[in-house]
Amino acid sequence: MSTTAAVAVLLAEVAVPGGWGDAAWGVLVGGLLLGLPHGAVDHLVPGRRLGWRPVRLAVFAAGYAALATVAWLVFRAWPGPALVAFVAVSAWHFGTGETAFADLRAGRPVGRRPIAAAVVGAVVLLVPLVRGSADTAAVVAAVVPGSAGRLPAWLPATVLGVVLPAAAVLAARLVGGRRWVEAAELVLLACLGLVVPPLAAFGVYFGCWHSVRHVARVVAEDPAGAGDLAAGRLGRPLRRFAVQAALPTAAVLAVLALLWSAADGWPSFVATDLPVLAAVTVPHALVVAWLDRAPS
Repeated sequence: MSTTAAVAVLLAEVAVPGGWGDAAWGVLVGGLLLGLPHGAVDHLVPGRRLGWRPVRLAVFAAGYAALATVAWLVFRAWPGPALVAFVAVSAWHFGTGETAFADLRAGRPVGRRPIAAAVVGAVVLLVPLVRGSADTAAVVAAVVPGSAGRLPAWLPATVLGVVLPAAAVLAARLVGGRRWVEAAELVLLACLGLVVPPLAAFGVYFGCWHSVRHVARVVAEDPAGAGDLAAGRLGRPLRRFAVQAALPTAAVLAVLALLWSAADGWPSFVATDLPVLAAVTVPHALVVAWLDRAPS
């Protein structure tokens, strides 16, 4: 699904170049909503490895919620620095997610590949962000009161001038190491960020690539589904995930529905949604970082 969605939107852009209009906002919001369930069972992940008791799981879930609340309050109190920190944390989270998935898919233990993770994270987040600065200016201005929402004129060229050559070098190293699939995916992600309208590019990546791969990893971590997965049966493990993710996802959707009711169009909705997304990203990123380092 990941590569199929990316290739599909690339073909759509080639067929109808520049013809997205407001649909790019719809793809962004759709991708954000589609990706919501991928972190909804974070509170269960440590227990699957450590065998925590229900009380300890409840404490962990409460701590997760408390950290998300603190992150939201920080975002509301200091939106400018919080936005910069959120972009940095998100880029690192996306990059490490890609390198970890590549290692697991190849049957290798998850390794620490900070340079590769930084490059991939920059490709999937910073490239669309600097390309779409004109589109997102209204959102940034709404999130950070008193700002114009526009990036400094020198920043987009600087980011692209650093990230794209770094991505080319990384792709060449992956090819040299015979990591053909990983290299091809990096090229595909770079094309997605450079060719497709930036808002749509990130929506597709988040909802149809990053989230799908994280769900696959979480489902594989569930010992209750090990037998089904070994036999090639995906239905029951996916249904189990859906049931476990339903209540947390419904809670976040309820909050977003309230925000949408008060929003005036896509930019306003994304501006009010961003602090909520940032709030749940912080504990989610910490859980994934622990998952990468904890023994399986």
